[in-house]
Amino acid sequence: MNRSRALTIGVVLAVVGMAAFPMAASAATDVAVDIEQSPETGEALVTVTENETAVENATVNVSSESAYAGNGSYDTDENGTVTLPNPNETVTVQVNVTANGTTESTQVELVPYEQSLDVSAEQQEDNTTLVTVTQYDDPVENATVEVEGDDAIAGNYTTDENGTVTLEQPENDGNVTITATADDLSAQTTVELDGYAELGVTAEQQSDGVYVTVTYGSEAVENATVDVEADGDYAGTGTHTTDENGEVALPLPQENVTITVTATAENETAETTTDLTVEFVEESGPFGQAVSSFVSALQTAGFDGPPGQAVSDFVTGNNPGNADEAPGQSGDAPGQSGDASGQSDDDGNETDDAPGQSGDAPGQSDDDGNETDDAPGQSGDAPGQSDDDGNETDDAPGQSDNDGNETDENDGDADEIEAADEEDEADEDDEDDDGGDSDADDSGNNGGSDDAPGNSGNAPGQN
Repeated sequence: MNRSRALTIGVVLAVVGMAAFPMAASAATDVAVDIEQSPETGEALVTVTENETAVENATVNVSSESAYAGNGSYDTDENGTVTLPNPNETVTVQVNVTANGTTESTQVELVPYEQSLDVSAEQQEDNTTLVTVTQYDDPVENATVEVEGDDAIAGNYTTDENGTVTLEQPENDGNVTITATADDLSAQTTVELDGYAELGVTAEQQSDGVYVTVTYGSEAVENATVDVEADGDYAGTGTHTTDENGEVALPLPQENVTITVTATAENETAETTTDLTVEFVEESGPFGQAVSSFVSALQTAGFDGPPGQAVSDFVTGNNPGNADEAPGQSGDAPGQSGDASGQSDDDGNETDDAPGQSGDAPGQSDDDGNETDDAPGQSGDAPGQSDDDGNETDDAPGQSDNDGNETDENDGDADEIEAADEEDEADEDDEDDDGGDSDADDSGNNGGSDDAPGNSGNAPGQN
């Protein structure tokens, strides 16, 4: 009995001893699954680790709702990996991994290699645009980025080590297309960006009209509203609409005016002021062409009313023949100045200095309005000319005497010749008394002396 008690006690002690010294707990496990597609092939590499150590012979089950050649069950190799094939199309797969009694699940989207390059663009707060190129979410360095859609930023760029390119703000609002290329892969995206450009308007006078142009940045604006006002009479005032080139054609002015042009498009306005003049521009070509262009401009501008008066005013104001400086109109033009040969002086009288107009010119009048006698062939003694009394001299061979009778010199009638000479001497005495051509006076005039050839009594044919 004592022996049995002792056994019971021993069992109790053993149990107590076991309670006092518990069994060691099993270590916690951390199983992880990582899936990455290769940038060279598009194959998906599944890696299983436990406490960051590769797990060999872990079970990997792959499934998807759509067809995928990689669906199935696999065992990891000594590196803890399983390789899945490149998908034919983008597919979402479920991957369940069991290792050392622990199961870990993950879901991933697999993208075909041919579609693996990706490009994105985002406009920043400073209005620059950050373009990022990736492949399977990894940045791609040295990828080519082509930008189209806005002249201010269009061109080719190259990504940096972060796979990025920074673009300046575009000129115009609108869509920009960005294409990234790396090796044999490409990706494209379109993004809407805010530009810095504003609505603009210009007005320019040309030889055939006044042209208003409305632009948004470098782009022509069609169907913009153009309001024209003027500080004078101008046929182009009113409201107009731009054509497909962003233009409105207005007529040339009929008087010098200043116009104010206001353009409106898409809730934006722009304004400009331009001076228009009626000055004719010779480089524009023949004046008739300018008139024709003016008429066309009136029609284009929708001129309301008969064009006759407008055209008449244009011709009057622009005809180059009306300008003070036009050739043949200025006071200094050849044949127009007061000093020009044969032209009037400042008092409106013809100048005396012009060749053939002065009092001393051969055959011209003297200061008293009488024709000078000194001109060759004009003096009273010249052969075949009249004397101071208007009678033709007798001394010329075969000429009439003072009474209208032909001289007798050819017949040897000395008496008639002597009578004629006496009459001539009497006429000369009268001239001396009247201030006419005396021998003394004539000696100071060119060709006027009695001894001048053809005038002396001894000249051939003279007495």
